[in-house]
Amino acid sequence: MRELFKELNLSGEFMEHFTGLMLGDGYLSNQNKSKYSAQLIVTNKHPSYIYSVSKLLTREGIDHIVKINDKKGNFPGSKRSSSLYTKFYVTFADLERKWYETRSDGTHFKIVPADLKLTPISLLQWYIGDGYLVNLHGKPARVQICTDRYSDDEIVFLRDCFKRDLGLDVQIDWNRRRLRIPTRKLDEFFAILPKCPSEIETDLGYKWA
Repeated sequence: MRELFKELNLSGEFMEHFTGLMLGDGYLSNQNKSKYSAQLIVTNKHPSYIYSVSKLLTREGIDHIVKINDKKGNFPGSKRSSSLYTKFYVTFADLERKWYETRSDGTHFKIVPADLKLTPISLLQWYIGDGYLVNLHGKPARVQICTDRYSDDEIVFLRDCFKRDLGLDVQIDWNRRRLRIPTRKLDEFFAILPKCPSEIETDLGYKWA
C-alpha cells in the first residue's frame, strides 16, 4: 500500500487535541476526492501557534509541512495567516466521515460527532481557536466561544457537554450563536482550562484572565 494511505496509530492525548482543533478552525480536506485518505489542515494568524501544533504532530509521527504567512483572504483588509498541512492518511479519511456530512449538492459540512467528549485538553485547543475573553473597564467580564457554524441542536449539545464532561454550566448567546461563560463562572472555567502554553504566551496569553 502506498505511503499516501498509511495508517496512523494516534495516542489518546493527541485525539483530545484533535477534538479541540476540529471544534475550532481545524479541518479535514479530501482534495483528491479519494475515499481512502484525507489531510488535516490548521490555520492561524500566529506562527507561534502553528509551530506548537506542528510539535504535536511530530510527536505522533504525522508528516506535515508548515507555511508561514502564506495565505491572504480575498477581501479588503484581510491579513496573512500561517498554516500546516499533513500528508494524506487513511486515518484522517475515517475521521472525516465522523466529522462531516455531505449535502445533496455533494458539498461537505462539519458536524459535531454524537460521541463527542470534552476534556481540558480539547477545551484548550478549542478556546485558542474559537474562544475569546471579553474585558469591561479593564476587568474580565465573560468568555465567549464561537459556535455560529453549528446548528441549534449542536449548540445545545455543546453546552450540555460542558456540564456533563467538565461540570461547568455555560450559557447560550442566541443573538450571536455563541457559548458564554459569565463573570460568576470565570474562575471555574480558568481552573479547568490548562494554562497558556509558554511557546504561544506572547501572542495568545491575552486570552487568559
